[in-house]
Amino acid sequence: MVRLGYDQADFVARWWLDRHLDLNAEQTRWIKPELQMFHAWHRQTQLPNYADIVATVARQSQADITPEQTCDTIDEATEQLDTLLNRAVPLLAGLARQLEPAQLRHLKRHFAEEDREWREKWLEGSAEQRLRRRSDDWQERAEGYYGRLNREQKDFILRAVQSSSWQPQISWERRMMRQQAILVTLEKIQTQKLLQAAAEEEITGLIDRSMRPSDTRFSSMQQRLQKEACVNLAGLHNLTNTEQRARAHKKLLTYERDFKQLMAKR
Repeated sequence: MVRLGYDQADFVARWWLDRHLDLNAEQTRWIKPELQMFHAWHRQTQLPNYADIVATVARQSQADITPEQTCDTIDEATEQLDTLLNRAVPLLAGLARQLEPAQLRHLKRHFAEEDREWREKWLEGSAEQRLRRRSDDWQERAEGYYGRLNREQKDFILRAVQSSSWQPQISWERRMMRQQAILVTLEKIQTQKLLQAAAEEEITGLIDRSMRPSDTRFSSMQQRLQKEACVNLAGLHNLTNTEQRARAHKKLLTYERDFKQLMAKR
């Protein structure tokens, strides 16, 4: 599935952009080779890093791990995401310069549809329902690596969710501000007919503000959540038995193999 999905990544990205922006025929013709070149760059330069990260985690999965080790992995993944986003700036700016007012209205409507689903899932209903939904989501992801969890491990997840610093209302407000920033930035590029360099500067600023919010409510919650993730991921792993660790180790090695096989393709 990893190999199949990755080989179709440029098509999936084009579909995702079309779903959000309702691309016209000219934009679709323009973006297809751009995404293919971006995909080729990613295959040649980024997959080796992914393989190295997964190999390191696979080795660590055979024994107890520390929160510091988990944080190191998260930091490496964050660096890879930064590299990916920075590389995408010219492509995103080039597309933004071609957008029309109707497409920005389409994007706004799409945001509203997604927001309705997010609000129903995380803001409406009882606190107990939201708590159970979060713990179930985490349990499902964990069992994808370790297999069936026992009662002690499930209770650990539940306690971690109960004590989490995540506040849905703050996340909602950040979501609203991020979407508004996207719309304002795209409208500025479109209405002022910015040249490529100026458009890239706007997109870079948008990404930076999104990834590193200046509002202390957002940034402090984000920092607390990352620290908690390091502690909780290590804590859950250290509760696993030999069989569960062997299963996770095998799955991680499969990912490493997949990345290496994808690297060899051109």
